[in-house]
Amino acid sequence: MAKAGSALERVRQHQAIIVDFARVSAEATDLQRLLDIACHHAARAIGVDHSKALQFRHDKGDLLIVAGRGWRPGVVGHARLGSDMLSPPGRAYQTRDCVRIANLADDPNFRTSRLLKDHGIASVLNAPIAISGIVWGVIEVDSREVDRFDEDDARFLMGFALVLGLAIGNRQAEAVRERNAEELGRRLAQSDTLLSEQNHRVRNYFQLILSILATRSRRAANPQLRAEFDEIMDRVTAIALAQDQLTVRGGGRTHVDAAAYIEALCLGLERTAEDELRIERDVQPIELRADRAVPLGLILNELLTNAIKYAAKGRPDALIDVRLASQPGDDEARLEVIDNGPGMGERREGSMGMMLIEKLAAQLSGRLAFETSSRGTTIALTFPLVE
Repeated sequence: MAKAGSALERVRQHQAIIVDFARVSAEATDLQRLLDIACHHAARAIGVDHSKALQFRHDKGDLLIVAGRGWRPGVVGHARLGSDMLSPPGRAYQTRDCVRIANLADDPNFRTSRLLKDHGIASVLNAPIAISGIVWGVIEVDSREVDRFDEDDARFLMGFALVLGLAIGNRQAEAVRERNAEELGRRLAQSDTLLSEQNHRVRNYFQLILSILATRSRRAANPQLRAEFDEIMDRVTAIALAQDQLTVRGGGRTHVDAAAYIEALCLGLERTAEDELRIERDVQPIELRADRAVPLGLILNELLTNAIKYAAKGRPDALIDVRLASQPGDDEARLEVIDNGPGMGERREGSMGMMLIEKLAAQLSGRLAFETSSRGTTIALTFPLVE
């Protein structure tokens, strides 16, 4: 009972510090001061001596420590860590997920930086800082104790990082509003041309990736490996289609017409199906931010691929129906994939396709629902519409 009481006290402390930080972040106007305060609050909430905020630098491809607590002089503002998957903050940046390591010295999946070794750090906890769906950097807390952090700490730091991301985004928005109006207007006038040029370059990159994957697939001796390459190519194609559908709206922000995107995905899958197959569509023209359209498209691609493979293959009466709708004035949309197959049966533990769908649904803050029987399956995703 004492342990439960202690855990409750920690959760309450986490809540109080998030409220304190949210209040301070609404008032702080200087970004550096905001980051310093964030490191202080994060360390205090979890009860450690070391914390740091790292910003991803696009020109360098690394994570620079821009604020911190407990580090020796010369670290903050100068030390940098890798943004690759072997780096703890790098993995948090790349996966947009919390990374918790109980014992750095014994974990073969990660590289321990000289900085952490010099400070005697044994365990770390990282959370990505995202602004408008784009990861800005990472906030990390560190401890000299092995296995110092638990699930409560991870949930706190993820929530804390969300608040920090909103605060940083507000500072950046203020900076944008302070720009010269004439210069901003000139840039917006060029946005269509710039986007078109960018789309051509990005499409070339996707084509190169698909070409490499196709070559590897042809050379693979193992049929299972070839099937895995084909699945990867389907997912890359779904992302490339979203890039093709990009349009610029007011403020220079890119959006995707969900109806056109889903139409392109369905047509592509119909062409690749072995049997003649018609995927029925009832889709409203909803505009989505590009960073939200991509996970939605990947989810739909997985659901349709599974329906074609398990519900429609070899069945001349097969029916697959895709629906996307939102009610007027509603702040949510609902995507449904319906088939008349024999049903899903029991879900297999560790299914990679289903794990990917659930991960992508979480990125959209969406809710998945399954209805299956011998007469067919309906899988629905309800997700908020975010401007």
